Amino acid sequence: MTLPAESSVKARDLSLDVAKGVGILLVMIGHAWRGLDSAGMIANPDLFRLIDRLICNFHMPMFFILSGMTFQAGALRRPLAEAASSRLTRLIWPLVLWTYLFAAARLAAGDAASTRMDGWQGLAFWPLPPRDHFRFLWALFLQHLAVLGLIRLVTGPLPAPAWAMLAALIVLGSSFTPYGLTPWTFGALTYAGAFLTGLALGQTRVRPEGLTALVIAALAFIGLQVLGFRLPETLLATQLLGIALSLSALAVIHALSAGRSGRLLRLFAWLGISSMGIYLAHTVLFAGTRAVLSRLMPDLSLHMVAGTLAGIIGLLAIHAVIRRIGRPTWIGL
Repeated sequence: MTLPAESSVKARDLSLDVAKGVGILLVMIGHAWRGLDSAGMIANPDLFRLIDRLICNFHMPMFFILSGMTFQAGALRRPLAEAASSRLTRLIWPLVLWTYLFAAARLAAGDAASTRMDGWQGLAFWPLPPRDHFRFLWALFLQHLAVLGLIRLVTGPLPAPAWAMLAALIVLGSSFTPYGLTPWTFGALTYAGAFLTGLALGQTRVRPEGLTALVIAALAFIGLQVLGFRLPETLLATQLLGIALSLSALAVIHALSAGRSGRLLRLFAWLGISSMGIYLAHTVLFAGTRAVLSRLMPDLSLHMVAGTLAGIIGLLAIHAVIRRIGRPTWIGL
């Protein structure tokens, strides 16, 4: 594995890549945790719910915020047709390909799979509306197209207050309308508030630095996690909590990484740069790892560690092979 060089780290906002690295690590842990529960390997339901909720409270909203932070600048850099077509190659092609690869991995895993598939006929399905974790790629695709059309055909680039106002309207609208609750639009609308929050944040220069900012952000994150167990389980509360937790987590990460480029930070930055490939491949690799380990030993901690490492090391191996015979973009990486 080659970590990003310090010179390249300074050329971009390290904290954004580090945040993506933290986020994708949480995604891997969360998916491994849920997979083990689906396979009946977690005996304590309260422990499962606690860890699952602490992770799921914010890890996906944080990814949508991060996507929004850099989207407007990128969308304005290229011709409209090129910017739109890139969403097909970067989001829809990986969604389609890895949906079938993941289904094939489930079939091959047999009884060890968290969701069993019976027979190759189980692969005869249409990948849309999206299933499993690939629905987040579809949500991003719809959000990207909507914002791209808005800023290129209607309004032009918008300032932070306009994006913040749109975020508030979307959060309220998606929380109280039934039109977002379909397999085609649910994720796109319910995470649109986070995406638009990222667009607002991307137009500002406010970035917390220093020990005081770190302590305040960390206390806010802990307090919000505790509060999350007392809030009503409504869509509005879930969206607001996810955005607030994500912003406090991003503040902690920025305060920790500002002006630094140590090896650990560069490791997380590498995970962030590779987050798309890890997101696509880790479930397939988890399925294979769990299939092997379930036949050897039931140790929960071993499954968690091995599954997470499989997602990272397996991606490196896939990259190495694909680069020898073609381009990683062929398989959506």
